[in-house]
Amino acid sequence: MISNYRETALMKSKIINVEPEYIYYLSEGTAQLWELHSDGTEILISVLKADDAIRLKNVNFNSVYEFRAVKEDAFFLVYKWDPVNSLEEKYFLLNKVTTTLMRTELLNLIKRKKFVRDRLISLLQYLVYEHGEGWKNNYSVIQLLLTHEEIASLILSTRTTVTRILNELKKENLITYLHGHICLREDFIENSDNYESSGVV
Repeated sequence: MISNYRETALMKSKIINVEPEYIYYLSEGTAQLWELHSDGTEILISVLKADDAIRLKNVNFNSVYEFRAVKEDAFFLVYKWDPVNSLEEKYFLLNKVTTTLMRTELLNLIKRKKFVRDRLISLLQYLVYEHGEGWKNNYSVIQLLLTHEEIASLILSTRTTVTRILNELKKENLITYLHGHICLREDFIENSDNYESSGVV
């Protein structure tokens, strides 16, 4: 027996408030998961892609969690855990939630690096693995478009610092840009230990 669920569209410039008792399975598109604190601070926790799933547990009740669209509309299947009747379906959803949670934890590891430059490089390498594809001249393109402010939030830094370091990396010919997308030189990815040594593989 297939469980009841509702399909929810995440439109550009709209939000979905995340409720702890539900599982949100992203069936199409890309979405950002944000944590909003009572003091007005907003932290970008993770970026979800199609086939990811989130179930919030042990949430900070002084915070609000919400999904935001990245570029185009995204679509969620929203399940309530208890009424999920099929064991196969529960296993499927739990597996998706676990996989997504592990990737979120890898982002947390990146945040713990001491130096902002190391955090930024590790994040770029992570994004290449998760959202990248090959391009000419031995560069890989990060298909996901993020603002410098969003990148800064992912690594607990500031927009001005992120912009400065990205400019440094461009001068060092380690990155370039293609229609606003960041591109990483492939030998820089392969030879750097910032990504794999942190456990982000």
